[in-house]
Amino acid sequence: MLPKISVVVPVYNVENYLRRCIDSILKQSFQDFEIILINDGSLDNSGKICDEYSQKDTRIKVIHKKNARVSAARNDGIKLARGKYVSFIDSDDWIESDMYKEMINKAEKLDLDLIMCDFKKKSTDFEDKRTQPIRAGYYSKSDIRNELFKCLIMFEDIQLPPTISNWVCLYKLELLKTHQLYYDEEIHYCEDSLFGSKVMYHAGSFYYLKNHHYYNYFYNPNSTTNTYNEKKWNSYLKINERLINFFGKSTEYDFSRQIKINMLFFTLNALSQIKYSHIDAVERLNMTRKIMYHPKVSDLFKDFKLPNVSWKMKVIVLLIKFKLVRVYSLILKNNKSN
Repeated sequence: MLPKISVVVPVYNVENYLRRCIDSILKQSFQDFEIILINDGSLDNSGKICDEYSQKDTRIKVIHKKNARVSAARNDGIKLARGKYVSFIDSDDWIESDMYKEMINKAEKLDLDLIMCDFKKKSTDFEDKRTQPIRAGYYSKSDIRNELFKCLIMFEDIQLPPTISNWVCLYKLELLKTHQLYYDEEIHYCEDSLFGSKVMYHAGSFYYLKNHHYYNYFYNPNSTTNTYNEKKWNSYLKINERLINFFGKSTEYDFSRQIKINMLFFTLNALSQIKYSHIDAVERLNMTRKIMYHPKVSDLFKDFKLPNVSWKMKVIVLLIKFKLVRVYSLILKNNKSN
């Protein structure tokens, strides 16, 4: 008999956190699931831990492969999944015991294509409950078009879309397979954004379990997420290109402004990350100049009305628009020293 949920867990060098993650799945009050552990070329004991769990529980399957990053690992999971629904969990995170029970009950009752809950951002010394600025409850296809297409790629205030955190979602596998919805394996940063937007675009029904914080996202302050590198910027550019190719052709809705705001978000993100890079002032200035003068950054300001943000943010956006590199760098330096 096929499981109701396939839980896909990409695994890479997480020996200190992996048991917590797997145990939280096994302790679910809903037990009709399979766990697909994709060991993505781990160099520590993560692979051994995966095998240890698979020997104890036949619902756990382990795939060992050469490192190909998280997008490829999740795609492997989608292809191997046998459940009616599929869920993605990052291997250093964990979930509350009733997460799948509450989500699958709602999903099956309403025959949902997509359901989403909220999460808690947690570290050793803090907990921050996160929620999305959209209403709770059921969305039909027309509701998705009328209420969510306007923030499918990016909110007007330069915030990522509601589905940015793929791990708080439960996806109907049939929807993914029918529309060939997979992660772009050339993109290694912010890959959730593109995937989530495309899934919501195709979804015929959606439910938001607002203020149900079932997922625990482990925040590691030493992560490279907040630091700039060339590969990250290239991923941002590829996402922008994919958005244009996919959503730019839509006849249902004009996504052009959201695509531009998305490019602005990535530009702001990359520029802010430069201050965390371990480089000297001259190189930092050159990196800033390279981003501001990039053709994609210049293009976004053509016939572009400033977004609905604070005046301080508008000043930053104008500095980028008019390529005032030294003024921006001076502000960055002052903010860093404060």
